[in-house]
Amino acid sequence: MHFDTDDDFSAFKDELRRRLAGRQVRAIEDHELKHAAVMMLLMNKDNAPHVLLTRRTTSMPTHKGHVAFPGGGMDDGDEDLLFAAFRETEEEVGIRRDRIEYIGRFDDYLSIEGFHVTCFIGAVGYPYDYDLNRSEIESHFEAPLSMFVNREYDRCEKGNFRGVDYRVYFYHYRGYEIWGLTARILTDFGEKVCKDYKPLEQASS
Repeated sequence: MHFDTDDDFSAFKDELRRRLAGRQVRAIEDHELKHAAVMMLLMNKDNAPHVLLTRRTTSMPTHKGHVAFPGGGMDDGDEDLLFAAFRETEEEVGIRRDRIEYIGRFDDYLSIEGFHVTCFIGAVGYPYDYDLNRSEIESHFEAPLSMFVNREYDRCEKGNFRGVDYRVYFYHYRGYEIWGLTARILTDFGEKVCKDYKPLEQASS
């Protein structure tokens, strides 16, 4: 997908907002798991939609060295999951809440680390002067959304969690390996929200 003007990107965001509002969210009711929230941030980079991803440091207690969205577990002072997603995004990469255009809520997921994860979608201007929390985030990059919409993964394996089979996708982009829950969320987002959006499906990564 190619954006000739900022209006094209605005139209894309409006379409995502409409699609998210019109679908049934896959919600999970499991009060035994710790709740967490992540923020999928989209931006207009090189006249095409990209998504912000981070690589966690190896000193983190979970998902050591993995590529992930900004996000994390809920704190006692968080009003709700969306508040947690905004807070964690600012703490990890320095993007303030007032700089994020909220688009909508996506689905809930179970993490093999024992988290109940809710994904929210937002947009941010590009370029952005990130302020990484180096104790948590090693680096960041922006990956083209089209690679997930078009399922340009290198391989796919089978996994099982709590007796439920699922697919594990492995993508590679500029030296980063994107897999696990992050890759699953991005692939699902491409299938459930971006499917049949022809300009995006035809975009080249």
